[in-house]
Amino acid sequence: MGFQIPEFLKSYLENTKYRKPFESFVNNSTYYSQLNWQWINYMETVVRPCVAYAFGNVDGAYNSSLSTSTGMAILRGATRLVSGEKSFFLGNDESCKFLSDVWAPATNFNLFKARAISFALAGGTCVIKANKDEYGRNVLSAFRVDRTLFSVNDSGEVTNAVFFIGLLSSLKNDENRSSIWLVEERGYNESGKKFVKYKVFTSGGTVNSPTLPSPYQNGVDFDNLPKTAQGELMRMGITELNIEQSLNTYDGLGVWLMRRTAVNSCVPDAPYGDPLLYGCLDLLWSIDVVYSGSIVDVLNGEGKILVPKQFLQDTLNRLQKQYPGTEFSVTTTELKGYHDESFVYVMPSGFDKDKMAPTPVQFDIRADQYGKMLEIYERLATVRAGYSPTSIFPYLTPDNSAKTAREVTAEENLSRASVQETHNLILPVFDRALREILRQEGFSPDVRLQLGDYIGNKLEFDQNIRENFAAKLIPQEEAVMLVNNLSVSETAEYMEKLKADAERLKESAYGGGLFNEKDYYGDQSGGGEK
Repeated sequence: MGFQIPEFLKSYLENTKYRKPFESFVNNSTYYSQLNWQWINYMETVVRPCVAYAFGNVDGAYNSSLSTSTGMAILRGATRLVSGEKSFFLGNDESCKFLSDVWAPATNFNLFKARAISFALAGGTCVIKANKDEYGRNVLSAFRVDRTLFSVNDSGEVTNAVFFIGLLSSLKNDENRSSIWLVEERGYNESGKKFVKYKVFTSGGTVNSPTLPSPYQNGVDFDNLPKTAQGELMRMGITELNIEQSLNTYDGLGVWLMRRTAVNSCVPDAPYGDPLLYGCLDLLWSIDVVYSGSIVDVLNGEGKILVPKQFLQDTLNRLQKQYPGTEFSVTTTELKGYHDESFVYVMPSGFDKDKMAPTPVQFDIRADQYGKMLEIYERLATVRAGYSPTSIFPYLTPDNSAKTAREVTAEENLSRASVQETHNLILPVFDRALREILRQEGFSPDVRLQLGDYIGNKLEFDQNIRENFAAKLIPQEEAVMLVNNLSVSETAEYMEKLKADAERLKESAYGGGLFNEKDYYGDQSGGGEK
């Protein structure tokens, strides 16, 4: 997947600190070495480059060119569309009120939702885990596929899972706080009972590239950990390490796989979904090539002076004659990085070399051509990912010809269909996780999550709803809910307020509270007071 950078550009990047391609700050090689041999090829050639492009980093093994982070822009745009503007809890009133008013704000559910959707789109699969935090609250955590090792049965249920969790990281330079990895394993023991096991490992690797620990080794004993690490674990409710403990969950291991697609394109029986950028890697590579080519033009566009090679030699001879005993070296060292001396030295025939002057050359920077090529590749990559180009990249220029309503609708329908397809796959997983939380908290699990649907052009959508309501094709409650993006309960409250406002206006009108000409000007009938 790498792009061979021209030598002079590669040298330019190596000699500067902040213009190198972005890299992942965690070395994932350890993770891939621990995979089952049957999955190494798939994870290395499909998931790993897709994750690297999705998060705009190199990961040490892919894409040695200048990344434009186009894949990351597509991922963020798709995550925004799938997440929607609001989340609604539907079902049992008491349970919904607990989730919306108490649990979701306290546990930052919106952050978890965004992470889960982003990880599912990036790697094709996100692993969700239910657990308790340091305050004893039941919370949900989302893990990227390259931070977990898991096994599944024929029905796709997780039967064993290992999570790599970093903790005790601090920006403060404190010798008493050492960075460690917490490894959590969930599964079924020989007697068929659920268990959870915790292990702690000190961070390995280098400062700029820490490595993941091996979950198959025994970790550090609790008593041998620093006091700060012991306190951190105790706040998480972890007091025993390296031994199996009973796991109290209602729905399996409390671990669920959230897939982006129902079927894996490479391995039909695989428990993984396709990453969002699967099928776009060639276009993303092409974008890197075009971007790198534009950088080459920019560097060449600094301007050069072309002089005959013989002219330089004559200049050297004259200097040596003028200053005998002094050594001179007339070279073009700054141009040697191009490895193309024929490009630098030019000696046209038929001219007197003593009268020929150096020729300045300014290379054209083909900004318009590069811009058009980038737009073409961005459009193709976005459509292959399943979304309308303008819904991900609003800056894309429209075609010269005005699009028909049918063409605009087709583009919007592409994004709408992709969002709805993703919702159909991820919402049941969210629902299972929320039901586990409600059971742990002692509430009825009769609740489901609803995400805001993609509606395309908001102005046209609202106008369409108003016209349907005016034609009496939809009820007022439905129009209020759709235009204002409200839940069913919020719509009921909204309708009550509208009804109350209408009653007040009615009473005010009959009570003389509203302005009328008679009250302001007096009786103009000529009767006057008697």
